[in-house]
Amino acid sequence: MIMNCAKPWYAGASLRHTLFVALATICFSLLAFQGARAADRFSLAGTVSSAGEGAMEGVVVIAQREGDTVLTAVTSDDSGRYAFPRDRLKAGDYSIRIRAVGYRLPEADAPRKVTVRIDKAAQLDLTLEPVTDKSRLAAQLTSLEWVQSFPGTPAQKDLLVRNMVNCAFCHSLERVVRSPHTAEGFLSVIQRMKIYETDHSSAERIQIVSTPDPLEGLMWYGRKAKDIADYLATLNLSGGKATWDYPLKTLPRPSGEGTEAVVTVYPIPRQPSVIHDLDVDAEGNVWYGNTGWDYIGKLDPDTGEFQEWEAPNFRPPAEPGTQRILGVMDIQVDPEGRVWAAVGGTKQTVFLPETEQWRIYDLPVIWKNPFLSPVREGEKAIWGTGLTRPPEGDEWPEYAFRRNIETGELSEGIDLFGGKPVPQDPNRANQRNYCYMMEQDKNGNFLCTTPEASAITRADADGNVRMIPTPTPHAYPRRGYRDDQNRFWFTEFWADRIGVIDLDTDEIKEYPLEPRYISPYYARPDAKGYIWVSSTGSDRLLRLDPRTGEVVKYLMPVYYDARKVVVDTSADHTTVWLPNKNRAQLIRVEIPD
Repeated sequence: MIMNCAKPWYAGASLRHTLFVALATICFSLLAFQGARAADRFSLAGTVSSAGEGAMEGVVVIAQREGDTVLTAVTSDDSGRYAFPRDRLKAGDYSIRIRAVGYRLPEADAPRKVTVRIDKAAQLDLTLEPVTDKSRLAAQLTSLEWVQSFPGTPAQKDLLVRNMVNCAFCHSLERVVRSPHTAEGFLSVIQRMKIYETDHSSAERIQIVSTPDPLEGLMWYGRKAKDIADYLATLNLSGGKATWDYPLKTLPRPSGEGTEAVVTVYPIPRQPSVIHDLDVDAEGNVWYGNTGWDYIGKLDPDTGEFQEWEAPNFRPPAEPGTQRILGVMDIQVDPEGRVWAAVGGTKQTVFLPETEQWRIYDLPVIWKNPFLSPVREGEKAIWGTGLTRPPEGDEWPEYAFRRNIETGELSEGIDLFGGKPVPQDPNRANQRNYCYMMEQDKNGNFLCTTPEASAITRADADGNVRMIPTPTPHAYPRRGYRDDQNRFWFTEFWADRIGVIDLDTDEIKEYPLEPRYISPYYARPDAKGYIWVSSTGSDRLLRLDPRTGEVVKYLMPVYYDARKVVVDTSADHTTVWLPNKNRAQLIRVEIPD
């Protein structure tokens, strides 16, 4: 029997009066019991509303304990309710903020304060007001919302987002649009930013890799910097403009399943830093490479404690006018708990947590790919690639090497592109093919994404190499992961799609994402068949259901730029980790099952 105690049904006949009283008593008792259960389950709950919308769905509510750097966030559901699980907030005094584009807490209430206790759930209802000032609204926009707001042709937006490989890789586009630079001023900015090492830098941590090119004829990623500068000067506050002369467009707030996440943000202790990659070990510890400094680190999410260890760096001395680049890129934890780290230089390294020692392996290359292939249970090898000699013309002497993770033995290299014509976009004529993110099929054979050719490159044990092009040309495959059905899932960064190649048949299928320029970066399948996708510029984590094509979008409480997605297989519910490159944070997203 199911009783609706919120809206009890009863008949008006006096004969049923006694039955109704008994039923009402049961219902009141049940509601009291449910209230007690809620106090056990939640530490803080409430509603979010506004005069214009009433109950508000999709508002991210962010809690920060006084004296703590960790942020915890939940999202209001379709009835405007939000609730923090009991075990995610410690007792103490908290500041409460919200994220909902176009809305804010009233000035007098920002941030709100609340005390969380152990013995009962705290209640805090939030009433929001609309943001009417354009400058205040601008501060709330994601980079994707800026791109959608910009006037201009698709070709101009492509120039900004895709061919520049996105300004927002180091900072929000808000910085660009609030600037007063003329086109000439932007040229000088581009000249300066070209000397920064993108992957190892952010707006706070900058590493200089080259000396400035002349302004005359300056190029950026194969395009004329002047064309980019001219377009940027039409978007910002140059010429003394007080505000932008185009409307600001916003993305929808999360809805439905997109509100069902608990997000925890852990800033790493060493600041400022750059966090490009992470991985999770069998105990649920999070290992990360500090891409701004020569360190690796570990977070124990159960205690919130961090540890770090200095990493080796085998890069040669810096050229005059530049600096020796510091930082660890990729991190892969193997089934034995050893931490493989892509340190600087041409050697492969593995960190042994039990002894806190590094093991160093030579790699016969002059340049090493900064990524490593994942290593799953039952796999005995890790792949790496690198250039064996400088490129000449169309020849690109990149070789793939297979290393046995138990013995350290290295296979003969497989020549991937040498002596072959290089398919490329004529607008990017200075680019050559290269392997980006590496993987292996179920038989241990090599594969990698090849962005410039828009293909998946495969090689078997006999050294036979083939390239399988994406159905959508110029899709620019980025990063991904193989599932247990021998399918490799990957992102198509320029095409705004998710691709999957059946490694038994070489057939590729694509799944479209919306809106344009959501720029997916890494795709990771989980055990339930969902594909988790990071998106640069939208501050959203995406979940694709390949069975239906449905995409759920979870809005993060912070600006983020994640180059990797890792599913924690040790957790008892769906748990996804993201490295927040430009804010030096680790982000945990938990989905109740």
